Amino acid sequence: MNYFVDPAQMERREPAMTRQPAQVSRELIVLPSLKAARGPRGGLVLTQKFIDGVASYARSWPGPVTTLVQLTDTLGSDMDHVEILPETPAPAFEVRPARLEDLAQRIRGAALVSGFLSPFELETVQLCHRLGVPMVFTSEYTLRTEKQILDAEVSNPLVRWRRKLWVTQAEAKRRRALALSAGLQCSGAPTYEVYRHLHPNVMIFFDNRVPRRDVIGEAELEAKLSALREGRPLRLVFGGRLIPMKGVQDLPRFAQALKRRGVPFTLDIYGRGGLEGALAREIERRGLSQEVRLKGVVDFRQAWVPLLKQTTDLFVCCHPQGDPSSTYPEVMSCGVPIAGYDNEAFKGIVQHSGSGWLSPTGDVEHLAQEVARLAAAREELAMAARCAREFALAHAFEDTFAARVRHMVGASRLPRELKAAWTPATPEGWA
Repeated sequence: MNYFVDPAQMERREPAMTRQPAQVSRELIVLPSLKAARGPRGGLVLTQKFIDGVASYARSWPGPVTTLVQLTDTLGSDMDHVEILPETPAPAFEVRPARLEDLAQRIRGAALVSGFLSPFELETVQLCHRLGVPMVFTSEYTLRTEKQILDAEVSNPLVRWRRKLWVTQAEAKRRRALALSAGLQCSGAPTYEVYRHLHPNVMIFFDNRVPRRDVIGEAELEAKLSALREGRPLRLVFGGRLIPMKGVQDLPRFAQALKRRGVPFTLDIYGRGGLEGALAREIERRGLSQEVRLKGVVDFRQAWVPLLKQTTDLFVCCHPQGDPSSTYPEVMSCGVPIAGYDNEAFKGIVQHSGSGWLSPTGDVEHLAQEVARLAAAREELAMAARCAREFALAHAFEDTFAARVRHMVGASRLPRELKAAWTPATPEGWA
């Protein structure tokens, strides 16, 4: 299993377009948008959630799965970074060739290429189209969401205008890329609603990393709901990157508005990011140190999931944009309902699940008023928690990835008889 192929060390080959077509293999090649940093031991640093996703493809795909990652010098602010070494049991990772002709040599025999619907992949899908290699895209952000992210993160109006112009032009390239693709998988409702009329092979999924066996059990949920009915202070939680696009800067104002309404509560904030110091100062300045606590980063499986299952009544989500975050279904899998801003991604979650409460984006007073109402409506909270659990069971990790692999198998150039005989891995085989 080759983890670290450096394109600079590859033997020089003649241009890919002049060679005879390669024999088609059963290989799935994944081209993620997520980049890898070099770790302290020379390995590749990626998020555990991403590695779990690729491993899920490998369990179900009827052939080898290889991920070609680009390198970066900047480590992201996610909560679950791990370093992959050659001896680490994991799917195959290689460094993505930088030159288009070298990439052509690497992918020309693949049964399918999977990538992110991005303007930077337009050349890639054009290459795949010339080679006869089908490519299936995954999409997350609509043009509207991208502009909302810029509104949240860019303060200079001229820079913001230029970047909005760029993302508008990028959307045109995305649509050109989509037209050349073999299919599209939409993470969440926003891009599904935008693109489903533009391609005949589009599916929707709700991304998460919680398998069915880890969804909160009915007895465990009922025990938590019994405690909820006792009327103790509401246990509120937020988890994610502490950056403007996640809306964390609104949490102290929300907490102050809730405290002003006389609602007993605690709010634990998990994660790290550029706003961590500013949050600490705001919490102190607003006199919220007894109610609001910064808890840092915790392990997803060993700590995050158990604390949601056992000690959380409501997740507060101030995302000012429609990022189809896996946070939504993952939190719901723990029997925790969500109150948040009415961005297009969370709207889709509420519509599909029947669980959750929407407040106008940026309106912390409305959000606080809604949470204050729920503090006195414990049965409504309990009903939403049950609906959240049902939604999570319907979109469990293994079923979601089996559906995605089924979609990719259908779009691939695998032999027809292999497609007909393919079945997804059984749940018992999943991590």
